[in-house]
Amino acid sequence: MQSNNQSQWFIALDGGGTKTRAAICNDKGEIKAIVDGEASNPLSRSFEDVASTIRQLISEVMKDAGVKKEEVAAVYLGLAGADRPEITKRLQAEFGAEWGERLLLDNDAVAALYAGTWGEPGIVLIAGTGSIAYAVTQQGKRYRTGGWGYLVGDEGSGFDLGRRAAVAVMRASDGRGAETLLTELYLEHYQVSRPEELIACIYGASNPRKDLADTSTLVEKAARLGDPIACELISLAADDLQELASACQRKIESLLPVVLAGGLLTANTRLREELLLKATFEARIPNVAPVVGALVAAMKRAGWTIHADIQHQLQLSGRVSEEE
Repeated sequence: MQSNNQSQWFIALDGGGTKTRAAICNDKGEIKAIVDGEASNPLSRSFEDVASTIRQLISEVMKDAGVKKEEVAAVYLGLAGADRPEITKRLQAEFGAEWGERLLLDNDAVAALYAGTWGEPGIVLIAGTGSIAYAVTQQGKRYRTGGWGYLVGDEGSGFDLGRRAAVAVMRASDGRGAETLLTELYLEHYQVSRPEELIACIYGASNPRKDLADTSTLVEKAARLGDPIACELISLAADDLQELASACQRKIESLLPVVLAGGLLTANTRLREELLLKATFEARIPNVAPVVGALVAAMKRAGWTIHADIQHQLQLSGRVSEEE
């Protein structure tokens, strides 16, 4: 509950498969420190490494802000899979003794959602390395569509787009598909001279999923240069993302606003343009980073009301750039 005594502090982590960002703010919404660290996805890194990253980032933001442990009202961990019982149990065992009831665990999608709704109900559509639509209703119920991983899901994601483009390049090389500018861009990207040489580069990558997801920028480039194959791939990805969001709306039987998140949708991409043209929903593009949404979630779950003054303070120091 809210207090009129000395300032209370809130620590929030937005953890993903690429990096983790931690932030700390006071009960006025003034962000005093933001720190980046390694990935903290318990589904793709060892739990020991994830726990070490979390502990280090919490320590760093507290030190940078000059805040003592007893002054912290809540520690919010927004991590992929953190709402799964087996992961929740391990996180509670690791950090519960230290933080007690102040420890709050949640799926990282909620942080991305609240960056666009300021704690109000809605749906977040995330398209980064993977893809998912995740809803929080007025009653606090949670629903999801997609997000099932690159082997059986992640349609419309960076990986999906990059993989389909690589398929198009190889089809063109075989004479099974149309010639495409993507061939030249992929050969240049991987620094090889022939399409068949791409196979060793793709399959030999230390993280093929991330590697192919990174090549989605090549599809964007080719599409803006008018390549028909790249334009078709962008259109297909937009269809998939539109379907994810619409399916989520059907599940909750409500036309809640849809917050766009993830690198493919927060930047001014051709994919975002195409999606907005096809969208049958009210789309919102956040102007603050997901870690600010995590701070909103921390304050909200600790009993604070996110009024206009707090929003304003959070916006001042939490604005997002297209490179986020």
